[in-house]
Amino acid sequence: LLLDDNEDVVDPGIWEETDEGSVLRASTDWVEHRDPHGLEKFEPSRNVEISLMYESSNISGGADSFMQVSAILPIIHSPFYSLLEIIDPNCQPSATLVGLIASSLAPIYTAFIILSKSGPSENEDSLIDALATHIPVIVFRYGLDRTRFPSRPHMSSFRPSSASALRNGLFRSPETLLSLRYEAAERFLHWREIERAVESIHTSNREIAHHFLEKAPSWDKAKWEAEWESRLSHDVATRSRENTVTNRPGNVIHRPAAPSIVDPLHFSSLIAFSLSLFNPAKARIMSSVSTFMRSISDCRVRMAMVGSFCIGVGVGWMLR
Repeated sequence: LLLDDNEDVVDPGIWEETDEGSVLRASTDWVEHRDPHGLEKFEPSRNVEISLMYESSNISGGADSFMQVSAILPIIHSPFYSLLEIIDPNCQPSATLVGLIASSLAPIYTAFIILSKSGPSENEDSLIDALATHIPVIVFRYGLDRTRFPSRPHMSSFRPSSASALRNGLFRSPETLLSLRYEAAERFLHWREIERAVESIHTSNREIAHHFLEKAPSWDKAKWEAEWESRLSHDVATRSRENTVTNRPGNVIHRPAAPSIVDPLHFSSLIAFSLSLFNPAKARIMSSVSTFMRSISDCRVRMAMVGSFCIGVGVGWMLR
């Protein structure tokens, strides 16, 4: 369709089989150079590359749109990554950068052409919507009046109505070709900004994760094992001294109460405590006895004085 009866093509080249389909490298000009002997030699420039997708490669009209996109996008993005390595990451999008990428020397595809014999379909619309932001998409419906079908958003501004218009626009119209190249360059820069944003997010996440890992204390296996054994021994000893037994819920077994076990150390403790009370009890008793004796002594003196008084009174009475 593009090369047959095309006077602008000086060498059509040959189709080369690839995993994705076939590739044809045609030439619209000759390249002059000299061989080691100084003789002039002309070779085709191979400045036109056409990639053809096989219908058996999940690119047929009835195939799932997701399978189509997953097969086509890697081919479109392949030169994107090559160009991404050349451009300075700090270079911001500008008119100058767009002009450089739009040149014929930049290794990006100019357009993606869909050849169709029928009207639009849901599968075709899905394919166009998925690819239109990555490459200028041209839909050519041969055998039909293309003007009857509306264009999808973000499609290329170049909309040929015939095969001759398609060939003339790609091979004989520098304005049309330059417009397509600018559209392709803009889509590459759009993809590049998305990749830069995603990489920036991933870098930030990695830095945050690395920061937390640096601040987090390192795990010492030997220290953990020592602490585990010490804590386990302490918990076992504490639990063994408790007077309760934990039973599993729903599986409690009631047993008759066992007689309490007498601690043999209890007797010695009781005797020692009883003996320790002897000295305070003895001192208290002695204090009580001393008080009692003093009271009796005082009572005897008073009784003796009263008795003497009575005797004196009696003797005086008798002498009278």
